[in-house]
Amino acid sequence: MSTPRTLHPTAPDTVAVRAVIGSAFADDPMMQWVFRDVPMAEQAIAAWIGLFVDAFAAGGVVDVVPDADGGIAGVALWRTGAGHLPFPELPNLGGLMVAFLGPERATSVGAGLGAFAANKPEPPFHYLQFLAVHPAHQGKGIGAQLVRFGQQRAAADQQGVYLESTNPRNLSFYSSVGFTSLGEFTLQPGGPPAYRLWWQA
Repeated sequence: MSTPRTLHPTAPDTVAVRAVIGSAFADDPMMQWVFRDVPMAEQAIAAWIGLFVDAFAAGGVVDVVPDADGGIAGVALWRTGAGHLPFPELPNLGGLMVAFLGPERATSVGAGLGAFAANKPEPPFHYLQFLAVHPAHQGKGIGAQLVRFGQQRAAADQQGVYLESTNPRNLSFYSSVGFTSLGEFTLQPGGPPAYRLWWQA
């Protein structure tokens, strides 16, 4: 398996990144909460995540581990500065949520997702927003490679790394690569807990 590298994504790259994150997050408790009762939920999840991929491709940091066929086995999306990401205007995150969930539930879920911003630590830090390994390549150490690659960049900037995970199965993994707990909060109404994690060199 290849080593991590920072990608300057082309349009085909963003399609591949979207597919990896969409497939890896299809069973994430947060995604299951947001898109419950949505027909073809995996398609809705991939479409919504695709807007994040487009924004990170334009203004964030995209790290990947290629697979043996030149595709993407794993990806990490990072915010390394305080600026806002350039999210698309059409479609946008809220618009897709209304289209998939309806206005009432989209408003409720959107308010619940606001807990992520409300519970972030004081900057500066590097923020790992998405870490995903394609299901066909999981269990090979790719996620750890990507995290350590980003940790080295944060250490060079003399900053820590912050992330949230809404999947409790990931907590032992993050502990193994040096993260410690900052506590947790719950996505309301009726959503899963989100675990706040921190790493410092």
